[in-house]
Amino acid sequence: MKRVVPVAAGLAAGIAVGFFLGVMVTRHGEPVVVIYNATDETLQRVKITAELGKSFNIYGHYIPGVEGWSFLDLPPHETYTARMSSHGRMALKVDATTAGGRELPSEKVSVASQGVVFASVSSDGITLQQDER
Repeated sequence: MKRVVPVAAGLAAGIAVGFFLGVMVTRHGEPVVVIYNATDETLQRVKITAELGKSFNIYGHYIPGVEGWSFLDLPPHETYTARMSSHGRMALKVDATTAGGRELPSEKVSVASQGVVFASVSSDGITLQQDER
C-alpha cells in the first residue's frame, strides 16, 4: 500500500505533463508563416508584425493589439517557418533587412485564423501569398 500512493501521484503528474506538452505541440487553428529568402545574400533580420484586432484599454478606447516576431540571419535560399498565436483574423506584415542594410517591407495582408502565408523575399521586395484551408 505504501508504494501505491507514490506510483499514483507519479502517474497523475505524468499524465498532466503529457497533456500540457501535447496541447503545446499540436496548437490547431493557428496561421503559419513560411518565409523564403530568394536573394543571394543573408537576411540580417526578418520581422513579422501582426495586428490582432482591437482591444479595450482603461480609457475606454479601442486600440489594435500588436504582436511581433523577429529572428536573425536567414541564409540565402533557405526558409523559416513561424506559427502565429491568433484565434481570429489579423493583419500581417513582413519586413526584412539585407546584409547590405537595405530595408525590404511587404504590404499588409488580412489573414484568417488558420492557413498558411508564404512570404518570398527577393531583391525587389517581399511578396505575400496565402493559402487558406
